[in-house]
Amino acid sequence: MNNEEDVEAHEPAEDPLFAPRGEEVEREVTLQRSVRYGRVIVGAAVLGAIAAALASLFFPIEEDADYTMAQVAGFAALIGGAIGLGLGGLVALLLGLVARRQRGTGVAIQSDVR
Repeated sequence: MNNEEDVEAHEPAEDPLFAPRGEEVEREVTLQRSVRYGRVIVGAAVLGAIAAALASLFFPIEEDADYTMAQVAGFAALIGGAIGLGLGGLVALLLGLVARRQRGTGVAIQSDVR
């Protein structure tokens, strides 16, 4: 008796009891686009912080000032990030409203294999 013959004789593909049976159902679905709010808001906050930090570098600091250029750039980045966060939230909401209007339909095929 050979083990290879035993394995080949009981393969599921040849045995009708173990043959996969599949059912396909077509359904009409509604497609709706969405905005990734987190990415838009965080991106706007980072851009606001970078823009404010770069803008602070264009203003001179007096020699006898109690603060350094790094402190000014950091504080400006903090304020710019907060402003960018707020503006990014507004832009994300507006993009969400525009994307919600664009709907479509499609045909989805649901396959159930047992």
